Amino acid sequence: MGLVCLIGPSGTDQAAAQCADSVVIDSVSYQVPDIWCDRMVDSTDLARPADLVRLPDTLTYQDYRIYVTPATRDAFVAMAEAAAEDSIVLQVDSGFRSKSFQRRLIARRLAEGKPFDSIARFVAPPGYSEHHTGRALDLVPSDPSFVDSPAYDWLCTHARNFGFIESYPEDSQQDIPWEPWHWWYLGPIDQAQ
Repeated sequence: MGLVCLIGPSGTDQAAAQCADSVVIDSVSYQVPDIWCDRMVDSTDLARPADLVRLPDTLTYQDYRIYVTPATRDAFVAMAEAAAEDSIVLQVDSGFRSKSFQRRLIARRLAEGKPFDSIARFVAPPGYSEHHTGRALDLVPSDPSFVDSPAYDWLCTHARNFGFIESYPEDSQQDIPWEPWHWWYLGPIDQAQ
């Protein structure tokens, strides 16, 4: 098993009051699970598609068209170049996702007969995904096997130098499943922390 990254947010105690938030998907209202309640993306942090830029095809899985903020792109390109110097390949298969895209992801799983609470354990409800900010990246492979990749070990050691953190680390107290492939650009991070 790869290195366990301990550089993500520490989380908050979600055992307080039950979440009163809800989301509407295909005209049906669903209560937002408590694990997401305090994680709604602030409207001032939502990316505007017109302000996004495309990641270079060489850094995306199967030349996917991945859009992120300009600062995220610049930091990721620099990080990928540094990783390549250590023979590590970093590729992205998901970046910016709109609220409507997030709704479609969930609607597709609902159509497969999966219950909303089960889906929302692994897929953020619309309005709660860091992908809405244009600063979240899912790296390949975007599944639990990523933890066993050389890329994960490299990121645990170096990502913070480029302003990236693992949003949902294994040591998280947020009750959100571990996503070793999901990295969020915070901007320059004080290395003394």
